[in-house]
Amino acid sequence: MNSKLTILLFLLSTVLFSNGEYVGAGASYKYGTNARQIALSNSLISTYNRGYNALTNPALLGSVYKMEYGLSYFAMSLDRYIQTFSVTVPVPPTASIGLSLFMSGTDDIQGTDYNGQYTDTYKSWEGYGMLSFGLEFTKLSAGINIKILKNEIESYSANGIGVDIGLLYKLSSKNQFALLFDNLYTKYSWNIDFANYNHLYDEKFPRVLSLGFSSRVNQKLLSLYQVDYMTDVKRLNYKVGFELDLFKMKEI
Repeated sequence: MNSKLTILLFLLSTVLFSNGEYVGAGASYKYGTNARQIALSNSLISTYNRGYNALTNPALLGSVYKMEYGLSYFAMSLDRYIQTFSVTVPVPPTASIGLSLFMSGTDDIQGTDYNGQYTDTYKSWEGYGMLSFGLEFTKLSAGINIKILKNEIESYSANGIGVDIGLLYKLSSKNQFALLFDNLYTKYSWNIDFANYNHLYDEKFPRVLSLGFSSRVNQKLLSLYQVDYMTDVKRLNYKVGFELDLFKMKEI
C-alpha cells in the first residue's frame, strides 16, 4: 500500500466520522467506553475489542478464550467524566460471561433560582451495572446484555433495566458482519417528589438497530463500516473507521 492510499483512507475516516447524533434518555452512554472505540467513531460492533467486548457487542464474547479486563477513565471539559470497567471470564469451550460497570456524570453544576440568582452547585450522574453472556457456534455468534440502570440529578433519582442483543457472522477469516439491537425494553422510572407532590413517570430509551461490517485488508490495515438506525425517530447515522498497526507502519 502506498502513502497516497494511506492518506486517502485517513481523510475518508475524518470526513465520515460520526459524532453520534444520539438524542433522548441515555445519550451519554453513546460517547464510547474506551479510547479505541472513540477513535474509530464507535464502529466496532463487528470486530474484536480486547477487554471491552461486552460493552461493544455481547456476541463478541464468544471469541474470548482467556480472562480479560478493561478499565478506562475520561476527564472531559465542563467537569464531565466517564468511567468504565469490564471483566470477561471464559466458559469453555465457546462461551464467556462478562461483568461491566459504566458511569458518566458532571460535577459543579451552577444552580439558579426563579429570579436567576445563583444558588448552590450540584452534580448529576447516570450509569449501569451489566451482566453479559456470549456464545460462539461455527460461524455465528450470539450474545445478550442485561443492564441495571441508575440516574441521579441532585436529590432526584431514577432506576431502570435494559436489554441488548447482538449477533456476529464470520463471512471469512478476514471479514465479519454484525447486528446489534440496543436498548430493547430500556427505560428510566422516575419518582419525583416536589412541593409535596409525588410524580411517577417513565422515560424510554430510543431503540437503536446497528449493522456493522469489518474487513482485514491486510496485516496492517483494518477497515470498519457501521450504520445505526434509531427506530423511534427514524434517523440513520453512518460511521467509518480505519486502523493501522503502528508497529508495522515501516512496512507500508
